[in-house]
Amino acid sequence: MKWIERLTDCVDYIEENLCGEIDMDVLCDKACLSRLYFTRLFDAVTGVSLSEYIRRRRMTLAVKDLISGEKKVIDVAYDYGYSSPEAFSRAFKSVHAISPSQVKGKANQLKSYHKIGFSISIKGDIEMNYRIEEKDAFRVLGTSLTTTTEDNRNFEEIPRFWQEIVAAGVTKELGNYSSDFGKMFGICFDEQPDKTFTYSVSVPFKGQDKGRFEEREIPAGKWAIFECKGPMPRALQDTWHRIFAEWLPATGHELAKLPQVEYYIPKDEKMREYWAEVWLPIL
Repeated sequence: MKWIERLTDCVDYIEENLCGEIDMDVLCDKACLSRLYFTRLFDAVTGVSLSEYIRRRRMTLAVKDLISGEKKVIDVAYDYGYSSPEAFSRAFKSVHAISPSQVKGKANQLKSYHKIGFSISIKGDIEMNYRIEEKDAFRVLGTSLTTTTEDNRNFEEIPRFWQEIVAAGVTKELGNYSSDFGKMFGICFDEQPDKTFTYSVSVPFKGQDKGRFEEREIPAGKWAIFECKGPMPRALQDTWHRIFAEWLPATGHELAKLPQVEYYIPKDEKMREYWAEVWLPIL
């Protein structure tokens, strides 16, 4: 399967560059994905974030260098891309629960994380309802948050952002500008090399007066649209996980470089049948 082959190529590249710089652009090119999609796919398939996997592998190899006693801690830190012994020590302790200086004679207390391999098993025990649609370009109006995929912080920051703007009455104010009252979007824009991106809570917009909000355009494209039912944000995050862990490897679709879109129909978020859609852009 092509996704397994691509991920294997990415892991091989990571292994070859553990002592040096790991270029995210190279990884994304090998995976044929944007940064945001690549980090989602890696996390869904492996169960660990990309940054954590790299940290674990580097700290596993660092143990061998420290036990040999041939290098000082500062030299090992620089070998594995850390700018200071302090940063290296924090990373090392997060993996092994002891500091680098305590390694000698305590190898039995250390952890080893081996190079990951891929064998994707598609469960198929719970159906995923989806359809494929061609959509024209459309405009949205919204308010945004800058967040990051680093350590999956976006999964915490985005739900908190929703809570804050609902409590402040911002979503209600946005509704006054909507061309389809009650319907809202959560959209990921503007991925940056530092792993940050913009998340916008938006409404469909065909007007002229934008008030204090920002207008954006979603380009025309083809979308795989998945139903998402249940309490939010858990149901939504579970849907994203299954898309990348199960649906994408099983179907082999190529992803388009368009924004990720979440589409909401208003109901009580605690209701079991709260309904939303995930729009995945495909070629």
